Amino acid sequence: MSMRSDDSGLESIPLKLMIVAVVATMSVLPAAQALTGLETREFARRADLQLDMIVTTAQVLTVQGPGNVRTLALDFTTDAQLGLHELRVGDRIKSPNSSSVILVLNNGAVMGRVASDPPCSLCSRNMATLIVRQPDFDLRMVAVLENRTTVVLVELV
Repeated sequence: MSMRSDDSGLESIPLKLMIVAVVATMSVLPAAQALTGLETREFARRADLQLDMIVTTAQVLTVQGPGNVRTLALDFTTDAQLGLHELRVGDRIKSPNSSSVILVLNNGAVMGRVASDPPCSLCSRNMATLIVRQPDFDLRMVAVLENRTTVVLVELV
């Protein structure tokens, strides 16, 4: 096999380079959209797990009784467009939302959990809803006795 000494192969190089450039350009947008979708799903999965962790911890504290304390390190940060607007934990004692944990997303969607088995009440130190708007925080949860009922007080640390 011998090498040819003509320049006929040079004519096709610009066309091949242009085809490669066009194909590469066309694949950038779908790849970016796929990455955004992955980041959004990862955020939703982490948020779901953290909501479950808050509710489970509140239920454990209710069963263990007054005097028990837990601190949760929560992280709702994300690089995706979808993210935390605010987290609402509990409400006034015996109100309909006293056993709920609600995550409001920046697109208006809501993720929620209810501590119903066993039922427990959550509220802030001032006996109202704790509203958190920062994505990375520590949540301290303390079981206390309030009017002969175990209540889980929640506060930022």
